[in-house]
Amino acid sequence: MTARTLNEMLARSVERSGDRAAFIFKDQEMSYVELAETIERCAAGLSELGIGKGDTFGIVMRNCPEFVILSFALSRLGAVAVPVNSLEKAERIAYIFNDAEVKGCLTSKTFLRTIHDVQEMVPTLRHIFVRETGGDEPALESIYRHPLAETAGPEVTADDLVLLIYTAGTTGLPKGVMLTQHNLLSCVESCQLAFDLSEKDRVMCVLPMFHSFAWSTNVILPLRLGATTVVIESLLPIQPALKQLWKHKVTLVCCVPQVYSALVQHVHGPRALLLRLLNPVKLAVSGAAPLPGPVQVKFEKTFGTALIEGYGLTEAAPVVSVNPRYGTHKPGTVGLPLPGIDVKITDDDEQELETYEIGEVCARGANIMVGYYKQPEATAETFTADGWLKTGDLGFLDSDGYLTLVDRKKDLIISKGLNIYPQEVEAALITHPAVAEVAVVGILDESGDESVRAFVVLEPDTSVKPRELIAHARPSLASYKVPRDVVFLEELPKNALGKVLKKDLRDAAANS
Repeated sequence: MTARTLNEMLARSVERSGDRAAFIFKDQEMSYVELAETIERCAAGLSELGIGKGDTFGIVMRNCPEFVILSFALSRLGAVAVPVNSLEKAERIAYIFNDAEVKGCLTSKTFLRTIHDVQEMVPTLRHIFVRETGGDEPALESIYRHPLAETAGPEVTADDLVLLIYTAGTTGLPKGVMLTQHNLLSCVESCQLAFDLSEKDRVMCVLPMFHSFAWSTNVILPLRLGATTVVIESLLPIQPALKQLWKHKVTLVCCVPQVYSALVQHVHGPRALLLRLLNPVKLAVSGAAPLPGPVQVKFEKTFGTALIEGYGLTEAAPVVSVNPRYGTHKPGTVGLPLPGIDVKITDDDEQELETYEIGEVCARGANIMVGYYKQPEATAETFTADGWLKTGDLGFLDSDGYLTLVDRKKDLIISKGLNIYPQEVEAALITHPAVAEVAVVGILDESGDESVRAFVVLEPDTSVKPRELIAHARPSLASYKVPRDVVFLEELPKNALGKVLKKDLRDAAANS
């Protein structure tokens, strides 16, 4: 029988893998038995504080076992975790916490001052805990009590809300994506089938746990398998993560393209061949942002491991499709829909399009969110009349069912009535040897039309003139798609996951 809740799932893994390490964090191991007992003790302490079914609890911290312990303890009580990017400003965290009406927050000493500022703006926030001991605020472990009895606590069902993740809000204020126990379990079950993993695998969690991609593929998936997760506290610096990868023989890595690019840059010289021969990674999956072709080629050449691209969004818990581990990999596509997930392409009237026709990507499956928290109108606008999630991404399906993304619908550039997809322009520019990173946006002119502007970060110790880059891209692009100008930057604005913030680029251009 399939587990109905995350805690049932974990209990079954404890039966199979009790003595195996659930986590390795800073070279310290925590077994499945220890993890399960600690979760129960944490749940007992939360219950004494009055945290119960339907209550919300914030998490603002870097990756660590306590992040998971608290989340599963909340799940045990039917409560809801509200993880937030630890790099956010106090005002934005306060907006999210007020919207979610959180009763408590787990953080660390690093972010405690920010959370104190947040508390002054959030009247419902009564409890603050830190992961470390010996500070002004109590450590999480100070509330640990005797484990709950098996019959203690409210009944938790598959349809209960367990996770509330707020979207980046690039077009407005953040919206809380409501994910249930069933949403998350459905996603990881589909991922397990697609990735073909077992309890013998070791997964690296280097992406921040507050992001749905990390939470589902780097945390819940290995816990479902009874496998081991090597937890890396932070994305940067990348060198320690690389050392942990080899030291603990990681077999699965699920990351964003920027991490793979950074890993390649740190493996060079005489030891590159040795590292390639000793590389333990059997499967690497890229998601959350488009995977540039050069990054894929460099990674596979350096590590000798297939790097397959997938696609998802928080509203889908989050994985929708991935290139198959075995069988045909189609570079440039984001693969086939996961088992149990359907994908179709629609026009602006929500009519399904034919093969190879570009339209909005729509998805349907048990992994799809139940809606946006306290926003019924936004929820209704995000679903088609027949119940499919409208992703906001543009793409097409080929004759084999593989999905190719063209661009974000909101990033589409329209020049003189013609559609220009920024990813196509970026793909033409990134092939220049001097270009390290590139982002293309549309800039409104006085006539109300849009022109193509490229923002470029150069490789170290290289130089190139804008007209040279424009000339380089011209043979690959129709004339109306060629960038009108190129702006050089030291770095592109990015969120904590490494995704380029194109809205910031557009705003900066409009104000210049």
